This record gives sequence, structure tokens and C-alpha cells, in this order.
Amino acid sequence: MNDLAIVILNYNSFDDTHREVISLLNEGVPQKSIYVVDNNSKDRQEIEKLGIQEQINYILSNHNGGYAYGNNLAIKKAIEDGKNYFLLLNPDIEISLAAIEQLYKSLEEFSDIGIIGPRICYRNDRNKIFSDGGLLFPEQGFMGGHANGEQNKKNIKAPDYNYHINYVDGSALMFRKEILNEAGFMNEDFFMYYEESEWCLRLLKSTRWKIAVNTQCEAYNIASNKGSFYEYYMTRNRIWVCRLYNGNIKYVTKERWKLARKALKKLKLSLAKAYIKGIFDGLYTNLEIKNKS
Repeated sequence: MNDLAIVILNYNSFDDTHREVISLLNEGVPQKSIYVVDNNSKDRQEIEKLGIQEQINYILSNHNGGYAYGNNLAIKKAIEDGKNYFLLLNPDIEISLAAIEQLYKSLEEFSDIGIIGPRICYRNDRNKIFSDGGLLFPEQGFMGGHANGEQNKKNIKAPDYNYHINYVDGSALMFRKEILNEAGFMNEDFFMYYEESEWCLRLLKSTRWKIAVNTQCEAYNIASNKGSFYEYYMTRNRIWVCRLYNGNIKYVTKERWKLARKALKKLKLSLAKAYIKGIFDGLYTNLEIKNKS
């Protein structure tokens, strides 16, 4: 897998990033296959020390442009280095070299798959599925869901490859370089949340490419806390996806207004503001697909 780049995006998550890098190196991943990007966080010096000490690729961004921006930086650098396959990992993801090899072999074996991911389970309950692939419901304002989410994997009979999905979760996502020629890079305007969803939707508009989850290999994550930051971008970006792909804008705006009113009644002002600002920015911001090369 010398032509594979493993990209880890860091933003004030050095402990997780360090754990992930050391774990991959201990399993035998080549140093020059690992690309760590720091999105202008307080960990900047620590990431630089880690990069020098472990002799891995590291990029210190002077700007926090979000998930798509940071990953795009590393992807472009890896392309310059001759890489043809790319695995995007969140710092809190735990994944083995064997699982990475399975994903890589899947892309080699099935030339029509452009993006693939593993089954994702919870790190604190490894029999509980977080996702066998992402689902989107345009009639419900592109509300998201997860195939087999929250189910015990012992009770699920899933195909080896689940193609019945709308996106691959961006916390553990492998793709081949060729898709960039048709879909371009991830849209950096999204900043956080739904960027991988929009990217997969854009790719699926082509009849050539498929996306899938290989349920025979697993990665493990930690459930994250939600707050005003999360709700703002989820609100705004769901509306953006509706605007781009003919989703039910009325559904998502009505749903989010209800949540804003509930937050106001409970005097959760920052949360209410996040919903309301997300609605207005979602509806009235100029938006276009940017296939950046």
C-alpha cells in the first residue's frame, strides 16, 4: 500500500492524534504514508514535534478552514507525493492495519467503487454498531441516519458490502484519486458537518461510481457531545444540501424553528441563537459547488 495516504486532521485533539499515529506506526504503517494536518489549533507545536520525532508528514495550517479545508490540504500534498488512494481518519477513530488493508483491497478489486468505509462500532461497546453507512432523507430535509445504527452486530445479517447508502461517514473514509476528476474536492464552504455527505451525493450523480461500506472490517469511535456549534452547522448545512439537491427545505426549517422555540422556553439562548442563525445563513447565503482542483 505504498500509494496510500492516511490523513489525520487535528484540531485541539493532540492526545487522540498522538495515540492514533503511534498505533498505526506500531502496526507497521510506513511513516511516509501518514499525513497529519493541524488546523491552526493550540496543538501546533506538539504536532510539529510529533512529525519530526516520528518522521511522518505533517502540515501546519495558518488557517482553521474546517474539515474539508484541512483534509484537502493533505490530499493535495499526498497527490504531489504520488499517492493514489487516501484514507481520511478522525483522531478519535481506532482502526487496525488489517482493516485498512481490507478497504484498500476492496478498492483494488472493485473498480467501480469510488469511496468506501468500514463498519463503525463504539469503542466502549464493540458489539454495538454506530454505522454501516450513512443514510439521507431528502423528503425530510436531508435528515441523516445510519444503516444498522445502535444495533448489536451479533443480531444483524448484513451483506459483506453495503451499497444501499447515501454517504460514507467522514470519520473513516477511503477513496481513489480518480473520483477527484469528476467530483472535485470536498466543498470547503461547509466547514463542519455534511461535507462528506454532499461530496458523496455529488459523486453519485455520475453513473460510473458507487460508494459502499465493507461490513467485514471495523473501526471504532467515541460518541461526541453536541452543542450550539454542532447545531448551527447541522442546521445551515442541511439547508444547503436541500438547496443543492432539491431537498425539502420547508421540512428542515420548520423542524429547526421548533427546536429554537424549545430552547428559548428553557432559556438556552446560545442554542436558540444557533438554530435561528443556522436557518437564516442556510436560506440566504450564496451557494455554489466548488470543484476545487
